[in-house]
Amino acid sequence: MNRAQRFLVALLATAACAAFAQDHYPDKPIRLIVPTSTGTASDLTARYVSEELGKALGTSIVVDNRTGANGVLATQQLLGAPADGYTMMVMASGLYANPALYKNVTYDPGRDQTIVAPLNQAFFVLVAAPNYEVANVKDVVERAKKQPGEVTYASASVGSSTHFAPELFAQRAGIKLRHIPYKGGAQAITDTAGGQVNIAMTAVPTAVPLIRAGKLKALAVSAPNRSSLLQDVPTFAESGVNGAEFVSKQSIVVRTGTPQAIVTKLRQALVKVTASPEYARFLLAQGLEKETTALDDYVKTGPEETVRWAEMVRMSGVKQE
Repeated sequence: MNRAQRFLVALLATAACAAFAQDHYPDKPIRLIVPTSTGTASDLTARYVSEELGKALGTSIVVDNRTGANGVLATQQLLGAPADGYTMMVMASGLYANPALYKNVTYDPGRDQTIVAPLNQAFFVLVAAPNYEVANVKDVVERAKKQPGEVTYASASVGSSTHFAPELFAQRAGIKLRHIPYKGGAQAITDTAGGQVNIAMTAVPTAVPLIRAGKLKALAVSAPNRSSLLQDVPTFAESGVNGAEFVSKQSIVVRTGTPQAIVTKLRQALVKVTASPEYARFLLAQGLEKETTALDDYVKTGPEETVRWAEMVRMSGVKQE
């Protein structure tokens, strides 16, 4: 057998092994990386979905929480694993900002990750302490225009979604707000409720318990439509500020290069899980919203999300670290 024949045999053997692996996928546990700590909306979603998805695929799915650097560490774990469908990750919208936020991030999430299917959306809500003398978005805008830079807002950290969302609102409303960053969302919301900071924008699931307890008042939802849990709270557009929509979307992604047959199998199983009445009840209980974008369109949004979040970073004035 000459060299060319040996190469052809090896090539055919490799193709046969790949085809066998795809046909028998999955034949071992799957790892699902979560870029947040336990108890968060991402973690709770991952644990619900992993159990149901495991049943649909006939295997176990192990949730692996990898926190740090706004999801950079989790993404590096994903991209360092083989592109074989045995490593997945929960992807949140804010993670698309990382190439613009960090100088040492060399990957492109829109290029190097493939979206399997959406999980949900988290709407954001503009909140203030009950004793802060504003009743609606119009009042906030008027105060900010009279005293540029004097109205303060709290965020979980520089470069977080709770930083970008108020900056987008300010830009669209033509006002200037003063950013008070914290080292975590819990303290940021606690201080907003206590009146140390004037306003904040946070995910609806985080805010609802405090709103219902009377510790925060909701002024507007930053989504195209009202939240299912805050039906009496208007959107920014209804409040006279257009283009301030800010929604955190979550999806399941795999490393780009994963065989299409495996991506398709995962996608079909995941869509079945997220279309179930049980999952709809889970979303409602968590204050999350169903993704409404058509699947064929949604799975192509990675590259445009990278561009959109880079613009968000530029608009906020955050410098690369």
